[in-house]
Amino acid sequence: MFGRMIAIALAVMLVSAGSAMADDMGGSDIMIPKAKAKAPAPAPEPITAPPPPFVELQSKSVGAGIGLSWGQGTLLFEGEQHPFSVKGLGLGDVGIASLVGSGHVKNLNSVADFAGNYVAVGAGAAAGVGASVVSMRNQNGVVINLNAELKGLALNLGPEGFHVNLQ
Repeated sequence: MFGRMIAIALAVMLVSAGSAMADDMGGSDIMIPKAKAKAPAPAPEPITAPPPPFVELQSKSVGAGIGLSWGQGTLLFEGEQHPFSVKGLGLGDVGIASLVGSGHVKNLNSVADFAGNYVAVGAGAAAGVGASVVSMRNQNGVVINLNAELKGLALNLGPEGFHVNLQ
């Protein structure tokens, strides 16, 4: 046991002596740099692009074989409102109805491209209150996807078209 005590004492002296020797030889404390706090990321720029083109439309129609419709609407394009009028012609139309609709406009590069003759092909019917979705395209390639609510009695069996005039 006495030998063990001597060994422990020698070990403590060697460790103490080694530390003193490092300081005596010009050693210095080792410094571990602290992690720097990162600056918060800059807030992203708000998106300022205008919403996609959108159309709102109100129309009335009367038909007995060949139907006539008329109405007005608003095109929302590049943050501005553009009023327009609608006059239409349908084949196989029977009845009296009113239509209120809205929808997205595709392939519109300028307001001037919106005006023109739109054509839709299909058959549809509504008695009382009915909902309908129709896609129409004009000579400039502009497409209106219209979600419409029909009121009244209407039956359509053939091609349909209407003309849009910007006001």
